Amino acid sequence: MTEHTPPPERPLPEEARARIRADLLAHAHEHRSTAPRWLVPAGAAAAVALVAGLSYWAISTSGSEPDGLPVTGGGRSSATPTPTPTPARDPLPSNEGTATPTPPGPDGTVEVGTRSCEEELEFVLDGAQPAGQVDETATFYVKGDRFALCDKLGSRTTVHQPLPLTPRIKDVSTYDVSSVLDGKKMVRVAGGIVPEGSFAYDVEYTFPDGHTERAKKVSDAEGRTWWYMAYSYADPGGNETEQPEIEVTVSLSGAQYTYPLAWGVDTCAQANHGC
Repeated sequence: MTEHTPPPERPLPEEARARIRADLLAHAHEHRSTAPRWLVPAGAAAAVALVAGLSYWAISTSGSEPDGLPVTGGGRSSATPTPTPTPARDPLPSNEGTATPTPPGPDGTVEVGTRSCEEELEFVLDGAQPAGQVDETATFYVKGDRFALCDKLGSRTTVHQPLPLTPRIKDVSTYDVSSVLDGKKMVRVAGGIVPEGSFAYDVEYTFPDGHTERAKKVSDAEGRTWWYMAYSYADPGGNETEQPEIEVTVSLSGAQYTYPLAWGVDTCAQANHGC
């Protein structure tokens, strides 16, 4: 069999190329709406191949912009995509450096009269500073123009009602006593400031058991003088209002005043806990 030499290839005119490409694209478009998405007609595949080839030719001969990206939208950029930053979140609260107190009881409550004088003064005369030190059991605290006595007798820490630094000599509340029942003992405590310039100032208490207790005096760094009285005796029991009233006698500059202390009124000088 004699082989025939194929005729030399002739370049296809540009008009013919355009007409063929248009026909193929139209044919592919007609079948696209009826064929399943996964089924590509042979004609459509050929059209895609032809268009891809022409696009490649156009990209190769058209050059690129100065930054290296092609002029057309085809191809994939070589630039590294910038990740979308994750929105910042507020840090979780930290307990570092914060002391967490351990509650003394299961419900977190604190029994009054069981803490130090400074702690018990918080709700009576907050911020008061120690002034006159009687002994290891009693101290006078001062804030501004007021003072408060604190003692630790009778197994309780007792803060007395605040009183003015300028004493009211003829006011019976100046001599009120606190009352704490310690087992079978009744503990009575009182104290105040000696009026400035007063001579021979004395305070004495006479109790239902017949005993008379004289207040003692102490001085502080500010030159002030304080008086303090503490006495305990056997609790007689029963209704104390049936007992003789406690009497206080105040002497100064040759004058003398005696005041009976009303039960439950002048015998409950404490401010941080009840009688």
